[in-house]
Amino acid sequence: MTEKEAIERIHSVYPTGCKNGLENMRALMGRLGNPQEKLTMVHVAGTNGKGSCCAMIERVLRAAGYKTGLYTSPYIEVYNERIRINGEPIAGDKLAALVESVWPAVEACEKDGVKITEFELGTALAFCCFAKEKVNVAVIEVGLGGRLDPTNIITPAVSVITEVGMDHMQLLGDTIEQIALEKAGIMKPGVPVVLGRQEKAARGVLLAAAKGKELPIISLTAENVKEERTRITFDVAFGGERLKALTVSLCGRHQADNACAALGALLALKKKGFKIPTSAVRAGLADVHWPGRLEYFGRVLLDGAHNDPGVRALCGYLDRWIPKENAVLISAMMRDKETEKMCQRLAARVRCVVCTQPNNPRAMPAGELAKEFEAQGIRAYAFAHVKDALEEARRLAGPEGNVVCAGSLYLIGEMRTVLREERDKR
Repeated sequence: MTEKEAIERIHSVYPTGCKNGLENMRALMGRLGNPQEKLTMVHVAGTNGKGSCCAMIERVLRAAGYKTGLYTSPYIEVYNERIRINGEPIAGDKLAALVESVWPAVEACEKDGVKITEFELGTALAFCCFAKEKVNVAVIEVGLGGRLDPTNIITPAVSVITEVGMDHMQLLGDTIEQIALEKAGIMKPGVPVVLGRQEKAARGVLLAAAKGKELPIISLTAENVKEERTRITFDVAFGGERLKALTVSLCGRHQADNACAALGALLALKKKGFKIPTSAVRAGLADVHWPGRLEYFGRVLLDGAHNDPGVRALCGYLDRWIPKENAVLISAMMRDKETEKMCQRLAARVRCVVCTQPNNPRAMPAGELAKEFEAQGIRAYAFAHVKDALEEARRLAGPEGNVVCAGSLYLIGEMRTVLREERDKR
């Protein structure tokens, strides 16, 4: 089996969806010998920031000398990004061998009337890979929600819940309390849980859920946060130490909150015997990289903000660093998002908008999105192809202006490929 055939096979199974239980995932993993039970894992849920938090945890652990596995979703450019060993995406030949080894279990489940979804298969591949590679710690990002997410069959060493906000309401609930309760579903009795910065209503739900499971709660707070254009520094109490001027090589003040959630997980691991010196914390945070999150390619800024909380964080960054008159937005959005609210926030921060449409059936047509922006009183243009949208945005911005891409991770994936190929040709 080739890498291409493996990825095609992954995409060939039942489409990913939110189901009413974890029975199918348990059935699949049972046929594979439950490799997840052999792993030490960190489980991370949340509406925003969970990917960045996972990246920070993984990078610090690697700086401390541990072999790491990292499972995240969605991917930005290629499927292999979802499964990483020591920070590197799984090699194509290894992915192909992995799919080939797992596929008989998928077929056996199908014969028993158990339909395996694409995300369940991807999660199974990650667990099998990490067990085979004998990683010291696997950092696992929840795909959607928490309670019913396929990753929730694990019993981790520590659970983390980053900021809870309004997203995927059609599946998780239409109030912050309902969504928080779904995220709280990853909490396990006796397993420490790290709570990132939360709105009052969400925090109340999470604390109540934790109380019922009699588990330790860890919450760290960033102090003296200082933001530069491409990094942040902050102080934090970390166990018995006070760490001053920690540097995170990611943009935006909100990354201080994500870093504190990551440090909470690392603190829990330290209490379980992992050796994570201050030098590893400093080195790991200073070297962390997470594609598509306030990431610069020259004068083009890519950000994966795809819901209202994410857009709010992006707008805060733009307010501080990119004047409205110098900013042209490239945007694409999925139909199932709070598009009106997102358009309203973004329109107030840019001079004009170029709308486009990534290759995804959920995407709004570019012309339709342009009308949503124009309803906010801003000039908007529509281009069917991402590359054409970039060319027009650069023309409108001029040599001294900035192009900001936001609204969908699918947009960011396609745009990043274009920009990376441009850079590699230089």
